[in-house]
Amino acid sequence: MKIAQVEAIPIKQELKEPFGNAQGWTTARQYLIVRITADDGTVGYGECWGPIAGNHRVVTDIITPMLLGADPLDTTVLWEKIHFKLRWAYHSFAPYSALSGVDIALWDLKGRLLELPIHTLLGGSFRDKVLAYATGHYFRNVDTIEQQIAIIEEEAASNLSKGFKMLKLKIGLALLGWGTREDIRLMEAFRRTVGDDIDFMIDANCAYAIPEALEVGRACERLGIYWFEEPVPPHDYDGYAYLSSKLDVPIAGGEGWALVSEFNEIFRRRAVSYAQPDVCSAGGITEVQKISALAQALNIDCIPHAWGTPIAIASSLHVLANKPGKALLEFDQSDNPIRDHLITEPFRLEGPCVRVPTGPGLGITIDEKMLDKFRIDV
Repeated sequence: MKIAQVEAIPIKQELKEPFGNAQGWTTARQYLIVRITADDGTVGYGECWGPIAGNHRVVTDIITPMLLGADPLDTTVLWEKIHFKLRWAYHSFAPYSALSGVDIALWDLKGRLLELPIHTLLGGSFRDKVLAYATGHYFRNVDTIEQQIAIIEEEAASNLSKGFKMLKLKIGLALLGWGTREDIRLMEAFRRTVGDDIDFMIDANCAYAIPEALEVGRACERLGIYWFEEPVPPHDYDGYAYLSSKLDVPIAGGEGWALVSEFNEIFRRRAVSYAQPDVCSAGGITEVQKISALAQALNIDCIPHAWGTPIAIASSLHVLANKPGKALLEFDQSDNPIRDHLITEPFRLEGPCVRVPTGPGLGITIDEKMLDKFRIDV
């Protein structure tokens, strides 16, 4: 068995209304999908985090020649070869999102060839469904904090009506010209809306310097926030450690970090209580398994970040199914036509949970007509 073809497929869909977080506005959903075909015609799919352009060239020009003719079952060997090549090609920065998408596609292909779900290939499943929390509650282009609060309150009520028992709120309202006072007002309003029995997280998307993060963190303590996500930029390892030591609210982070080597530095500092590697950017299923195992050994919860297509959701579910201890799925509820239409049977809530796929590989079926519809030229 050999790999016969590797395709980098750019897809994009403009949104009807932009929404924002502390880093800027989202006006479209766009992804690079990786499709790997074995010489018997079996196909596996993966997804790369981040901009299409850079990932597309890396997958097409650098990774594809390394894969053609290789054994598709050699997931670990191929991961190491690709990682070595990218590290030496780019030195101070390597596009691990490209590696991640390829790795996911290889695992999907491997599972389909062996007719087994990925979680079985990883060693089995501790659960058949995973408790989900609703990501959403983004910024809107409004003039007053009262308008923003009203929109978010309505969205929170809608998500609770769907069956969610956990929600995540976006803060860092400097994008709209406001500061921590308005962030805290939004948090307080959110708590009043959802009540005391609903857990919710806040996500600052790296909005703060340490003094502002401490101020918001104190409000988190008072409001009983489940975790305080990405309070400061990802390069500030010591800042994360400082906040973890000074605040009672758990600190979460990791979507901006890649590879077990970087997470090892975070864990060595006890910088987070919740580690959030993204399967589509941290190195794929191969590497997130290592990160999760290291976290488990050090008694740190590993809850992968997930914000993409059904490929990202399915990959995260397989990793979460295989890990012992706490498991939570980030289930984005913001506008995403690609998430809703790329597969033939979209993921749905069952109560407050999402079921782990049991079919071979990722256990999802890509709707090829919709893939072609979303496809763009680059």
